[in-house]
Amino acid sequence: MQMATTGRAIDVDSFLDGLKFNRFHLTVLILCTILTAIDGYELYIVGWVLPDLARDFGVSRTAITSAMVAQQVGMLLGAFVIPPLADRIGRPRLLFFCYTGMALSAFAILFTSSLLPFAICRFIAGFCGTAMIPILVSLASETAPQRLRSTMSTITVSGTMIGALLGALMQGFVLEPFGWRGGFWIAVALPTIMLPFIYFLLPESLRSLAARNPGDPKIQTLARKMDPTREEPVLLVAPPKPERAAGAVLFGDVLGPDQRMKTFLMWAITISSFVFITAGVWKTTIFKDVVGLPWSQVALINGVNTVAGFIGMLTIGFFIDRFGFKRVMVSTFLLAAAFSVLIGLTAPTIGMFVAVAFMAMFQHGGQASIPALAAALYPPRSRATGIGWAYGAARVASIFAPLFGAFVLGEGFGAITIFALLGVPLASAGIFTFWLMSLKGAPKPVRAGHGH
Repeated sequence: MQMATTGRAIDVDSFLDGLKFNRFHLTVLILCTILTAIDGYELYIVGWVLPDLARDFGVSRTAITSAMVAQQVGMLLGAFVIPPLADRIGRPRLLFFCYTGMALSAFAILFTSSLLPFAICRFIAGFCGTAMIPILVSLASETAPQRLRSTMSTITVSGTMIGALLGALMQGFVLEPFGWRGGFWIAVALPTIMLPFIYFLLPESLRSLAARNPGDPKIQTLARKMDPTREEPVLLVAPPKPERAAGAVLFGDVLGPDQRMKTFLMWAITISSFVFITAGVWKTTIFKDVVGLPWSQVALINGVNTVAGFIGMLTIGFFIDRFGFKRVMVSTFLLAAAFSVLIGLTAPTIGMFVAVAFMAMFQHGGQASIPALAAALYPPRSRATGIGWAYGAARVASIFAPLFGAFVLGEGFGAITIFALLGVPLASAGIFTFWLMSLKGAPKPVRAGHGH
């Protein structure tokens, strides 16, 4: 369906892929990255304030586990429920409601003094927050020209590391003078400040608008914003609207006969990466108790991990856009696995710090590339659902991953064995990526400087 009555008609993808990176794209990229950072802060704040929280509530630190489980349950449900809504009602509108929900749940926590209401509030925060990264990645990806799609996706995901930095600053400057409620006041303020920006500046994706309603007048308005140098009207030919029910279309896009194997492999990649992350929460204890590092060196290890991981997240999209998912992601995950083994082999020498840096760079880079791959795998009308369900599958499978620490420490394994075991899910992610990218219809690279 055409959007106007004069001028040369072009399809939506050709229009987007022909655009040069401009202020519109930069605005979307900055907003999505900031919102990802806030999401990271909101979902990890309990771990940062846990000792003060337990002392104030008069419970043991392990008792807070119930609140963390409630948050995980909320995240699991939200990962499957919220992304389909984003594909139906629009990304910015749902983002506005979800960030409002996170702010209100944090505000309610300020007035809690017992574990049950706290756990309920964390369930709400988890439900609202878990799907934010898939939705933000979908929006950044669908806004960008295809040759820059992975770059914008992975930069957006790198906001999670900024959220971790915000948490460290909160611990250093807010926690002692203001207590755990000071940390939650920040959790109230950050999403609240961003609500006007979401409402007024964050656009719906042009592809998504066209997929839902090709006759929507917002399409032409948005096209002018995306290409302000164009003087004549642009006529966009949108993809035909499917005749099937929306739910059937969505299910077919993600789990239809032609897509099912790709989706299962996408889930396997995501599960493998998340198993490493959730099992890896024990790394600090392993470095301290198994390797025997003093706290000062453990802190240095964590700093190296954060900085190197941020670099990996920022840069991997650049290489994917030039060399494709298959070459870059497979190599990234396999190198991360190799350097994980090297950490154990070189501990506790200076080589261990070098191995940690490279492992973190490749591991975090591989993690950031997962939503970019999912975004390339699914059509606009079901992209948020495809990414969100991959994250949901990973959260189901990774529930048991934290038992890894209790197992390896209980069995008395050494550093070499522990870090070799941690390398297994990373290597698995590389193998599953190779398998997926070898299937017919897998996403192909679009060289920089060329349209689609």
